[in-house]
Amino acid sequence: MQKFIATAALIAALSAPALAQTATSPAVQEPNNAAAETIAEKMASPAAGDISANKLINESVKNAANESIGDINDVLISTDGKVAAVIVGVGGFLGLGEKDVALPFDQLRFAKASDGKLTVSTGMTKAALESAPQYVKPENRS
Repeated sequence: MQKFIATAALIAALSAPALAQTATSPAVQEPNNAAAETIAEKMASPAAGDISANKLINESVKNAANESIGDINDVLISTDGKVAAVIVGVGGFLGLGEKDVALPFDQLRFAKASDGKLTVSTGMTKAALESAPQYVKPENRS
């Protein structure tokens, strides 16, 4: 018990100078108002053509002949914050036998029909997607 109390006292004594240093450090500068207003404007009003990633999930991907060639299962964001690819489930029936492939985001085209429904299309064929390598999530790789 005495060893525990001594250890706790030592930790408290060693952390006191660190606390004192942080308490006397200079205050963080506030961002200028112009930059803060620009950020607030971007957050409050996305561009008219922006699409929510949530709306993309389960959306059908169509080929040039307007045939469904897969469904979007996920969206991959790169380390620089941009959409790198979408994960499209291809093949199979009712989710059985389906495989995920990573389709580069620049291979997709987005449009809204007159009824407001989102349409996602690509110039790739169903055969090309089915023969593409399977995408495996990083946490599932060995």
